[in-house]
Amino acid sequence: MLTDKMRRLNRYKEIISLLGKYGFGYLVEEVGLTELLSFKDRIKADFERENTLEMGVRLRGLLEELGPTFIKLGQLLSIRSDFLPFDMMKELERLQDNVPAVPLEEIREKIMQELGKPPEEIFHTFNEDYVAAASIGQVYEAVLWTGEKVMVKVQRPGIRKTIYTDLEILMDLSRLLEQNYDWAEQHKVAEIADELGSSIKKELDYLEEARNTETIAFQFENNERIKLPKIYWDFTTSHILTMEKIDGIKISEVPSQVGDQEKKHEIADLLVQSFVTQVLRKGFFHGDPHPGNILYMPETGQLAFIDFGQIGRLSSRMRDETASMMIGLMREDTDMIVKALYRLSDVPADVNENKFYDDVDRISKMVSHVPFGELDLGNTVQELLSTAQEHRIIVPTELTMLGKTLITVEGIISGIDPKLNLLQLAKPYAEELVIERYDPIKIGKRLLKDAEEMTETVAKIPGRVDEVLGQAAEGDLKLKISLSQIDSIFNKIDRISNKVSFSLTLLAFSIVVLGLIIGATFGTDTFLTSIHALEIGFAVAFLMFLWILYSIIRSGRF
Repeated sequence: MLTDKMRRLNRYKEIISLLGKYGFGYLVEEVGLTELLSFKDRIKADFERENTLEMGVRLRGLLEELGPTFIKLGQLLSIRSDFLPFDMMKELERLQDNVPAVPLEEIREKIMQELGKPPEEIFHTFNEDYVAAASIGQVYEAVLWTGEKVMVKVQRPGIRKTIYTDLEILMDLSRLLEQNYDWAEQHKVAEIADELGSSIKKELDYLEEARNTETIAFQFENNERIKLPKIYWDFTTSHILTMEKIDGIKISEVPSQVGDQEKKHEIADLLVQSFVTQVLRKGFFHGDPHPGNILYMPETGQLAFIDFGQIGRLSSRMRDETASMMIGLMREDTDMIVKALYRLSDVPADVNENKFYDDVDRISKMVSHVPFGELDLGNTVQELLSTAQEHRIIVPTELTMLGKTLITVEGIISGIDPKLNLLQLAKPYAEELVIERYDPIKIGKRLLKDAEEMTETVAKIPGRVDEVLGQAAEGDLKLKISLSQIDSIFNKIDRISNKVSFSLTLLAFSIVVLGLIIGATFGTDTFLTSIHALEIGFAVAFLMFLWILYSIIRSGRF
């Protein structure tokens, strides 16, 4: 326990020091953590706000040096158009894991610890040169004794403790920011930190990634054009993932490796079809589809997806509303877009509906003025979500991830052939979704489901009302109070208690003075008079009075 606390304190100091190094020292000063800086670091820290033009570069450098947890934070922030300026978002997209490789002996020891045998006994061959090294794990090529070629991802020893410590510190810092900055409270910085924690903990569990891979594979079990790696469960744990090796080229290499224009169009169309299936049909999609995670297999004409550490999820209702939003964009139907966003999001009671409608209408009209083949669907969706968030409409994180995914896929398609466009390729599939949506059988099922949910809600109302009235009658009714309200209440309690203390002390002091007056008037020769007890008592009471008065004034709560 003591070791954990020391590690956390040392990590705190390291983070605070790097904030100063990269020009964010003023944040340290304003949230009251300067005492954690060494004297040398205090001198080096720049507590003056600098020109923000280079802030994106400095922020990226800071996050990269802080390590994997903060790199993941930067990647999360890079999709928050409501939170950061565009230039800073683009800079954070360049975040990379600049970490030294783990020595082979430590990797061997990790495999031995997890699988019970050294790699030479588990695998027929094990290539000791790693294929890739990232902040969380390293990947190696191997061949099983049965002859299958596999990729073995081994988690870095000790990385979990480091990340869990960082997540605790990040939660502390996010709360401090919310207490000191209105913008941090408005943007729910603590919720972002909590979301990051949940995401990265899942990414640390390779069993979760293996299950994600099989779930996506199940979506395409009837589509031979899409391939996902087979998971070898006998050689997989939460720290080690063994999966089929897929031989192919990165999809970003298609323009140079595939000359036939029709074939390029076919590959791009297959990519769009795969994401329409993942996002709008199944609601379980690849959350990090960068070119390194999508392979093209020229021999078979298949697309292969790998690395499912990050996954996006959309419920059935979210898929329907997302499809409505997309169709609304294609039809330039502002009403449809606004209604879909309202049903998807948490809308504050005081939202300016007319202003929000006008802002969405402006985006919709802009779509109509851009040539169909040149419209960027991903950026348009991102702008819609950003506009909603500017109106304090809380958009689900899944939608934000979807917007980022669309932008990435759009960039890949443009790289394959600049003449191709995501919206252009997706339109036929969107029309299929519209036809499916208005299928009488599906409409009936939706109405039946809505009726069941409504019936359950109505049935629960009397019980809920009775429960609330019972709690009120017994005096057990609980009220939710925000942290800011709690602080205000405690301040008032402190002020009242300080005033009571001051009054009691003043009363005691008055009694002592009264005693002196009576003693001086009717003084007699007693033992107490000879040792000046009243004078000493007066002096002690007066000093105590001054000390309590000083303490109350110093607290600022009187």
